[in-house]
Amino acid sequence: MGVKSSDRMNTQGIALALSAGGSRGLAHIGVLKVLERYQIPIAGITGSSMGGVIGALYSTGYSGEMLENLVKGIRRSHWIDFSVSKMGLLAGKKLEGLINLFTQGKAFEDCYPPLQVVAVDIEKGTEVILNSGPLAPAVRATASIPGIFSPVIMDGRILVDGGVMNRVPVNVAQTIPHSIVVAVDVGVDLAPQVNSMFDVLFQTFDIMVRELRRYQPVNADVVIEPQVGFTRDAHFSHVEEVIRAGEDAGERSVPLILQRLGS
Repeated sequence: MGVKSSDRMNTQGIALALSAGGSRGLAHIGVLKVLERYQIPIAGITGSSMGGVIGALYSTGYSGEMLENLVKGIRRSHWIDFSVSKMGLLAGKKLEGLINLFTQGKAFEDCYPPLQVVAVDIEKGTEVILNSGPLAPAVRATASIPGIFSPVIMDGRILVDGGVMNRVPVNVAQTIPHSIVVAVDVGVDLAPQVNSMFDVLFQTFDIMVRELRRYQPVNADVVIEPQVGFTRDAHFSHVEEVIRAGEDAGERSVPLILQRLGS
C-alpha cells in the first residue's frame, strides 16, 4: 500500500522499513549513506532483527560513515556469550550490553528519526511492536534468533527475532504519517555448507525466512534490494563489500525515491 495521492503534497520524508537478514543487514548502512548523500529526509525508521539494530544505532546519532567504521571493529567475541539456559545457545547479555553502550543507554523516546522495532511473542505467535522504553532490551529482542539467542522476557512476554513473522516491517512503516514507504530487503542467502551447530541453526532459520519471503511480498512505494551475494562466513570478513552493495542499490533507487517525494 503506497502513499495516497491526496497526501503527497504533505509528504515530509520517507518511512524506512529495514529487513532482517543477519550480517547481510550491514547493507542497510550503505543505503543510509546514500540517503544522507542526497539529503533525503527520513520521517521514521522501522526494523526487524539486524534492521532494528542498524535502525537503533542510526536513530541515536550515528551517521552512515560512523556506522561503517563501527561495524568494522566488531568481532564475534564481542557478542558471543554461551548460555547455561535451555532457551538458547547464547545468553544475549553481551549483545544487549554492546547495544546499550553504543546507544549510550538511550530510550525510544530519545530516538531521531523515531524508531520502532518488531519482535515476536513466541508463546502467542503474535507480532509485537516495540517503540517505548529502554532501547537495548528491545533491540536484543528483535535480534534474538530462536535457538541461537535466549529470548527476552519483557512485560510478561517471551520475545524473539522479528524476522520470524515480519522480515520487512512495511506495515509498521505505513503508520508513519506524511511519508512514502521505502523498504530495504537484503534477501536470504543460504550457506553452501554447514560445519557446526551454529551453521545448522542459522541455516534452518534462513530456510524458514526464505519460505516466508516467498509468500510475504514487500508492498512499499520503493523497494531497495541490495545484491550481497556472499556466503555467511564471508559476511564477517567482507564488511566493506556488503555495505557497498547497499550503496549501489541505494544509488539505483534514488531517482524513484525523489520522484515519489515529488522532488
